[in-house]
Amino acid sequence: MKKVSLIALLVIAGFLSKVSAQYNPKASYDGPYKLNTWAVSARIGPSQFYGDLREYDFWPVTLQNFDSQSEAGTLNFGVTVHKQLSHLFGARLDFNTGNLRGMKRRIYFSYFRGNYSQLDLSGTVNLKSLLLGPNKMKRWKADVSLGFGQMFYSAKAYELGTGRLQRSVSGANDWVIPIGFEISYELNKNIDLGLEFRANHVNTEKLDATIGGDPSSIYNGGGNLIGNGGSTPRGNSSLDMWGYGGIVLTYKLGKNKAQVVKKDGKWSYTPEAGNVYHLRFTDPKLLIKPPKILTLAEMDSVAKANRPKDIDPKLLIDTDGDGVADFFDKEPTTPAGSVVSGAGQKIDFDKYIASAMPNGDFNCTEIFANVLFDTDKNELRPEYQDMLGKVVELLNKSQCRLQLAGHADRRSNDRYNMGLSQRRVDMVKNYLISAGLKDANKIIIDYYGSFKPIADNMTKDGLKKNRRVELRLLP
Repeated sequence: MKKVSLIALLVIAGFLSKVSAQYNPKASYDGPYKLNTWAVSARIGPSQFYGDLREYDFWPVTLQNFDSQSEAGTLNFGVTVHKQLSHLFGARLDFNTGNLRGMKRRIYFSYFRGNYSQLDLSGTVNLKSLLLGPNKMKRWKADVSLGFGQMFYSAKAYELGTGRLQRSVSGANDWVIPIGFEISYELNKNIDLGLEFRANHVNTEKLDATIGGDPSSIYNGGGNLIGNGGSTPRGNSSLDMWGYGGIVLTYKLGKNKAQVVKKDGKWSYTPEAGNVYHLRFTDPKLLIKPPKILTLAEMDSVAKANRPKDIDPKLLIDTDGDGVADFFDKEPTTPAGSVVSGAGQKIDFDKYIASAMPNGDFNCTEIFANVLFDTDKNELRPEYQDMLGKVVELLNKSQCRLQLAGHADRRSNDRYNMGLSQRRVDMVKNYLISAGLKDANKIIIDYYGSFKPIADNMTKDGLKKNRRVELRLLP
């Protein structure tokens, strides 16, 4: 039974430690910075038994005489491996060993001496941060813990006065539930100093080699030994318990260890400098810098600093409305409806079409033309039909493509103007297809509403030039 219980406990502890070893800090808490999470502790302090052979509930008997045996002088030593899973929750694996003493004049007139070893696994809760928050009592940590484990023990009970052996238990083991409280102070980036108190509820009455509440427990029916950890009837009293208090020294593991410092009355974190804080004392949320809320003046300053340079008006103005801005136009006064080159020079479109060859040797240079529309209309005016028919002839004879861009003047809202410019460009495209265009995929469509004017929308002539569909021949 003892071997089976020990193996089960070690398997569970090994599984949890394996899970902890694979733990990814970024998956358990918010924040861009990794924190150290492991620590080891050592403790030493007095142990104390609570059960049948116990004279008083709390204070140990220290008197040593004929009918009294001292309950003081017991000692517990332990080591712990900590794993902080988040700032509030963690796990710990404990090993404790030590001795227990107790006596009882009434009923039993006995005292006992016992030794134990215990292995247990517990979960912890950071009570200080849970109740007070991570920024109060920054250097302090108060944990409560609850777990389960296995206790291995031996004990002998003697008669007061004579010292005669009455009962004994050796090589026994039972399940135990430890409940604890620890308070610690962060001395520096490596060491924490603390105090710990723990009560261990054991599933037995044999820690003191006495089965309580029954007269047979005095001499066990004539002084025979209880046995070597075997099955023994349970008495009428409560199960045994033992506890300890101790000084705890904790060493925090990890690379690039750092301790938060206080500057100008505020705790200052600098993880970006390579500092790695420990999750025991640092809430990862404190490492996330809050977003800066800009004032109106700051937003205005940022907007001005990032505003692009003003566009030269000469890049937008197209006086003759031929599709080429005045800045690039070498003939800024070509007649309305003219087909021009990329330099804004009028070309003989008929001659240009006649030179086109379908074998791909034809050089499709950029040429421009505009189709104008009446106010709030998308009907094609008759004077542009001949020019568009020639465009169809050129596209069918060559590998050239055609880009159509629809526009509107400013005399409506943006949503309406976008729709109007789209209807105008669709009208031109549909006309080209109805006029015999063989490959409609050669046409590229864009529409901009009133966002790209080429003339002043405050004049009648400017409004007229802005109501247009631009034709641009592309290679």
